[in-house]
Amino acid sequence: SKRIIGPSLGRDSVGAGAMAFIIGTSGVVLFMLVYYLSSGVVAVIALALNLVIVMGALAAFNAKLTLPGIAGILLTVGMAVDANVLIFERIREEKAKGRTLRLAVQAGFERAFVTIIDSNLTTILTALILYWFGSGPMRGFAVTLIMGITASLFTSLYVSRAIIEMLVSKEIISKMTMLRAIGETKIGFMRIRPVTY
Repeated sequence: SKRIIGPSLGRDSVGAGAMAFIIGTSGVVLFMLVYYLSSGVVAVIALALNLVIVMGALAAFNAKLTLPGIAGILLTVGMAVDANVLIFERIREEKAKGRTLRLAVQAGFERAFVTIIDSNLTTILTALILYWFGSGPMRGFAVTLIMGITASLFTSLYVSRAIIEMLVSKEIISKMTMLRAIGETKIGFMRIRPVTY
């Protein structure tokens, strides 16, 4: 038997991937704006800059955006937001200890730094292994993921910090309020570690 597949199949897949990217990113943006309020606006600005950097890098290398590439960018969106969530939750913890907003912001970024570097470097290492051992589509996924994670480190650790510190120093943000879905928890995870293992 003989089967001929035209380019419409690939076009449909990329179109569906682009739609998934738009829906996923919109959901993330909406969540950040609703849950983190003014901090969420900063996270969305950093996320937008992240996407501009990735698209600019792809354009500079004259790379084609494939379905795996879109998946890599979508994973980047999640990692970029994850970094901002870690920072904001650390700031919340520091404020709960009674620190001023300026000191809470400074300590929040410093305490989240190691965790963010660790998780992002692990992801980059995995992407390098995928690139090294993978073929065409897998390499496209790995390249966009590496670009995105690198841009994410820059935007979350430096751009977000610069914006928040500027807003706090000019007293545009004075409280940095955020919603809280789960109240204070006191779970002794080390005590119940045999169960949690």
